[in-house]
Amino acid sequence: MAKKSNWIICFLFVCPLLLQAGGNASHILYFKDKPTELICSANTDSRDIPVNAAYIAALRQQGIDVISVSRWLNAALVKAVPQAIAQVGNMPFVESVQHIPVRQQSAIVNIQSLQTCTEIQDFEDNYVSSFAQFHLLNGEYLHEMGYRGEEMKIAVCDNGFYNANNNTAFAEVFSDNRVKDTYDFVNSETAVYNEISGAHGSNCLSLIAGKKENEFIGTATKADYYLYHTENNTSETLQEEFNLALALERCHEQGVQVVSVSLGYFEFENAAENFDTTEMKKNNTPGAKAVNIAASKGILVCVAAGNEGASSWKYITSPGNADSAFTIAAVNSSGTPANFTGYALSSDTRIKPNVAAMGVGTAILNTNGTVSNGNGTSYACPSIAGLSACLWQAFPDKTNWEIKTAIEQSASQYLNPDKRIGYGIPDFKKAYQLLANPTFVSAPSLENEIRFYPVPVQHTLYMQSDDNIRVESLQLFNAVGQTVMEVRRPSQQDWDVSHLSKGMYLVQVTTDKGILLKKLIKD
Repeated sequence: MAKKSNWIICFLFVCPLLLQAGGNASHILYFKDKPTELICSANTDSRDIPVNAAYIAALRQQGIDVISVSRWLNAALVKAVPQAIAQVGNMPFVESVQHIPVRQQSAIVNIQSLQTCTEIQDFEDNYVSSFAQFHLLNGEYLHEMGYRGEEMKIAVCDNGFYNANNNTAFAEVFSDNRVKDTYDFVNSETAVYNEISGAHGSNCLSLIAGKKENEFIGTATKADYYLYHTENNTSETLQEEFNLALALERCHEQGVQVVSVSLGYFEFENAAENFDTTEMKKNNTPGAKAVNIAASKGILVCVAAGNEGASSWKYITSPGNADSAFTIAAVNSSGTPANFTGYALSSDTRIKPNVAAMGVGTAILNTNGTVSNGNGTSYACPSIAGLSACLWQAFPDKTNWEIKTAIEQSASQYLNPDKRIGYGIPDFKKAYQLLANPTFVSAPSLENEIRFYPVPVQHTLYMQSDDNIRVESLQLFNAVGQTVMEVRRPSQQDWDVSHLSKGMYLVQVTTDKGILLKKLIKD
């Protein structure tokens, strides 16, 4: 059955904006330490300890307007005149100051509709226009098995969710009261449906939660949803990454398991805030730091790779650059990489992006509840996030790392990853089967076949494996989920780790018989 469909292309651009003369300017203040007398509970660590209240009080005494505070970053977003900031920058508890200029407000989001015709076959099971993106990932298998995200908690961080509460595409979600929490970190309010420029967030949400009978179905339509507005639609500044960090903290508080982030940053209105390629490997951006912490706390954070592949920048944007981000590239319905999907740096030893999904001509439900099509890694990311939640629903005892690993292992080029689409296109039926086979992912039997010593390790880490085991790769992660060592097809079984800081690490060994996940202590 032929249908006429709208192709919707979102252009995010910055209008020329001027610095305001004088007045308050925004800054991020990073602090040196936290209160040592506070004790963490069994489910928290030092990163969850609140920022020192005395520091915040001292700032306010100096006339500093404290907008928001991040426990994970141990930082505060503030506004003040330059003279006041210069003074507090010299206070003994302030580690560093990051400047974010205040700008005149101007809309930056334009949505342009191009009319064209496309053939959409009428597939079974009510998928219709969304079938191509499902079938590419073999995602319909999870639905046929009865997994559609029930009792899973999924958060979407975006530029708002315009008209979602009145959109027929989400009627079932709202009638079932499955939007559990909303917050606008840009305007410090709970309303997230009112900004007309927030269409991007609504479109991304539709790929997970949207439903239109006999026309379209999202990847996890039975989940609970947490909608967070972090992207400022009237400017482009580093403050938006700080907003994302706050949103991820809230996700942890709410018990969210999967997060979809279709946002990316590398260039801001103020050139001094721009990232360079060296920073993109250091996990130094606020968003990357927060994503790594969230992952270390058990959250699967799916992040769009960014649409800069055909631009002069070319590379993945932040926070997709984070070690622990599950970074999603874009392909078309045939599996060919999109020309716009962001690359990994040529010098980067990490596998980035991690996997890919359909981001060319992707079917979405627009803010009016009708089927349209759009391009971008923004639309590849929520598809993976929703299906990841369904997969996790099937195996609730697995960790975020195990779910992520199974999806990577199921992908089309797992043994030969590249810098365009990483491990390739996942097969969620295969991922399900890998998790269902206890001898594959985190195989208990490998505990006896692969051994590490000494414990704790100080200078040299030794691995001993049985002759019948073929080791494909070894990765070592620190406490915040950052990759600190990665070796593919290791030729030796000893490594110098003397440069690593003391603490707990997680080693992941991928073999032909499965994966071993093991904790190590560096003394």
